[in-house]
Amino acid sequence: MKPSYLESLERIKEEHSEMNKHLNQQRAELEKVNTEKENMHRSYMTYAEVAGTMRNDIKRAEEANKRLQEFILQTLSPLLSPEHQASCLAAMESFKSASSPRENGNGAAALPPGFPPGAAGMLGMLPFGMNPAMSQLFNQFTSQNGDGTGAGGSEAKKAKLEDPDDNELEIDVTNDDNPSTTNGGAGHKNGRDSTNSVASSGASTPSIASNSAKARQQQPQGGLQSLEQMSFLAGLSEFQLYFERLRHRHPNMLRQGGYNLFSDPHAHAKIAAAMSQMSGRPAYSFKIVDGVPTPTLFPADAQKGPGIPTGLKKKMELNHGEVVCAATIARDNTRVYTGGKGCVKIWDVCESDITGNTVANRPSIATLDCLKENYIRSCKLFQDGKTLLIGGEASTVALWDLTTQMKTLDLETDSQACYALALSPDEKLLFACLADGNILIYDIHNREKVHTLPGHQDGASCLDLSKDGTKLWSGGLDNSVRCWDLGQRKELAKHDFSSQVFSLGCCPNDEWVAVGMENNNVEVLSTTMKEKYQLTQHESCVLSLKFAHSGKFFISTGKDNALNAWRTPYGASLFQLKENTSVLSCDISFDDSLIVTGSGEKKATLYAIDY
Repeated sequence: MKPSYLESLERIKEEHSEMNKHLNQQRAELEKVNTEKENMHRSYMTYAEVAGTMRNDIKRAEEANKRLQEFILQTLSPLLSPEHQASCLAAMESFKSASSPRENGNGAAALPPGFPPGAAGMLGMLPFGMNPAMSQLFNQFTSQNGDGTGAGGSEAKKAKLEDPDDNELEIDVTNDDNPSTTNGGAGHKNGRDSTNSVASSGASTPSIASNSAKARQQQPQGGLQSLEQMSFLAGLSEFQLYFERLRHRHPNMLRQGGYNLFSDPHAHAKIAAAMSQMSGRPAYSFKIVDGVPTPTLFPADAQKGPGIPTGLKKKMELNHGEVVCAATIARDNTRVYTGGKGCVKIWDVCESDITGNTVANRPSIATLDCLKENYIRSCKLFQDGKTLLIGGEASTVALWDLTTQMKTLDLETDSQACYALALSPDEKLLFACLADGNILIYDIHNREKVHTLPGHQDGASCLDLSKDGTKLWSGGLDNSVRCWDLGQRKELAKHDFSSQVFSLGCCPNDEWVAVGMENNNVEVLSTTMKEKYQLTQHESCVLSLKFAHSGKFFISTGKDNALNAWRTPYGASLFQLKENTSVLSCDISFDDSLIVTGSGEKKATLYAIDY
C-alpha cells in the first residue's frame, strides 16, 4: 500500500532535520579545523623567525671569532715577547683543534649561551625526507605569502553586520548546535534571515551576526594544507629557505629582539615559549610590540595569589523563558536582572539562597515589560538599586523606577537600536552606543541630549568608561576602537583591527582595555604603552567581556559556549567553563564574588567564584 501524502511529508521532514544536524556538525568541525590551521601557521611562522635569527647570530659569532683571531695574530701577538708569542700561538692552535670535536660530538657546546640544546643540530640538518612534490607545494605556499595572495588575502572581505538595504543590525538567533531551530523560507535577505524574521522564529541562540560572516571560513587553504602534510624534520631545511625570503621581504619583522640571544639570560625560555606548540599545549597568549607577536612568558604566580580565582561553582539557574542578551547583578548581591525579548525579569538571589552545594531554581519576583517585543541588549543599574536603564532593538532607552516598577522616562535616540549603555560616576550622564555609529550623551537629571560623538563609520557596538569618568572607550562594527576625552568631547586615539569589535571593557586601574573580536580573539590594549596582548582561547566570536572590580582578572564569553577567565593583562588562563549554548552576556558582582551569564538556553546562570 502506498504511503500517504502526510507520511511522505513527515519522512521528508525527518530526513531534512537529520541532514541539517549533520550539516551543523560539519560546520562546527570545519571551524575547529580552521582554528587548528591558524594555530599551526602561527607556530611555523614563529619557528621560522627563531631559526633564522639563530642562524644570523651564529654567522655573526663566527665572523666575530674570525676577526678576533686576526686581531690577536696580527696586532697583539707581535707585541709579546718571543716566548709568550710561542705560547699564544700554541693556545690558538689548541683552540682550533678542540672546536672540531665539540661541534661533531655536542652541537650545544659550539653555540653561544642562551641557545637550547640541539639547536646547532637542527640548523645543520640536511634536506632529506622531502620529496619534490612536497617541496613544490611548500614553494607555492611561500610565494603566495610573499605576493600577499595567501590566507591573509581575504582580509579585504570585511564582514558587515548591517543589512545594506535598511542599515538594521541583524540578530542571528540560530543555534548552530540545534538543527531544529534552522530557519528557511521567507524573510531571507542576501542569503540569510533578517532581523524580524529570525527574531520571531523561536530559536534559542541570539548573537551579533554578519551578512558575510562565513567569508572568513572560505580563505585559501592551499598553503596551510601543504604545511600540514610536511613532517617536522623534512620542513626544517625548507624553513631556512623560507626565512631568507621572509628576511628580504619583511626585514623589520626580524629586527625586534634579533641580536640579544647572546646576552639575554632568558633567551632559552623565550625560545621554549616560541616552540611551545611543537611540544605541548599551544600558545594562546601573544605579546605584540610594533606589530611583532611573540608568545607570552607568564610569571610564576600568573595563576595564583590573593584575589586570583581558581574556578566557579554553579549556584542558581534563572529560567528567563527567552534568550538572555543582557544581565546585571545588584551592588548588594540580592538581585539579578536579566533582559531578553520584550521584558526584564528580576530575581531574588540573596546569599542564603545560594549557599550549599544544591543548585537553586526559582521563579522571578517581577517582570518589567518594555521595548515592545524587541530584544534587550543592555541593562544599567544605578548604585542605589532603585533605577534601571534599559536599551535594545528600539529607538528609545527606558528609565524604570524599581521601587514602583513603573517606567518614568523614554529617552529618544533617533536611531534604530541601542547596543550598549554606560553611566558617569555621578550617574548624571548616560552614554549610549547607537546603530548609526554615533555615541549619544544624555543628561538624565535635566532630561535632555547633551552631545553626540560621531566617528564610527558603522554601528557602535560596545563602550565603557574609565574609572575616573574622564575617558570613554568605544568599539564598533567598523573594525575600530576609539578613546574619547569627555571633557573636550573629542577623539583622543583610534585603534584599527582586521575584525569587527563586539565587546569591550576598561580595567579599573585605567591601564588596560580588553576588546572582544568577531575573529575569536581578545585584544588587551595598553593605554600608556605601544603594546598589546592577543588571546586566542575562544573558538568563536567573543560576545561579552567584563573586568573584575579588583582589576586583577577579567572574563569573556562567546558563541563557542565558553566562559574564559584571564589574568590581567597578559591573559594567563585561570579557568574555562562550558555552557550548553552560546553565552551572550555576563556580569561580575561589585565584591567579585559572583558571576552571572546569559545564554541562548533561555536562562541565566549564577556562579560563585572560588579563590
